[in-house]
Amino acid sequence: MDREKDAAALYLRLAGAVADPRGKNVLIHLASDELGHLDKLERHLIAVLSGKGGVLSGADLAGAMAARLAEGQAIAFPAEADFARADEVRILELALDRELEANRMYVEMAKSAASEADREMFLALAGEEDLHARILRAEVDSIGRNGFWFDMQEFTMEQ
Repeated sequence: MDREKDAAALYLRLAGAVADPRGKNVLIHLASDELGHLDKLERHLIAVLSGKGGVLSGADLAGAMAARLAEGQAIAFPAEADFARADEVRILELALDRELEANRMYVEMAKSAASEADREMFLALAGEEDLHARILRAEVDSIGRNGFWFDMQEFTMEQ
């Protein structure tokens, strides 16, 4: 859950560093989506702790939380100097890297899930992170004007 909070905070910070309105809006919407992920995970935790069940059993949830806490890696925030030097494409690429990392984390959690319901929840979150990564890639391609948009070539120099 802390990673989702950190991601939302990172996206809002990145949005403040981007001048392009489209890039800024993409980052603000992603921050909102990360808070939605946090809400899903918190509702699940409350259900489990109150004995109402949830996707994960109490024992599985405690084990999963302990494993994640043992990893001890929060999202690394770029240094202020990096923000000062970064252009909009680089800022969006930082966000893209975070989404790819989050996708990998949820896919790994799905692989080790104890039940089909657990697996489906983690795969759904991985799918949302993948969608975020594709949105960011499209924005990077658009701002970078590299001739691609959503991984499709917009034009060719060949005859």
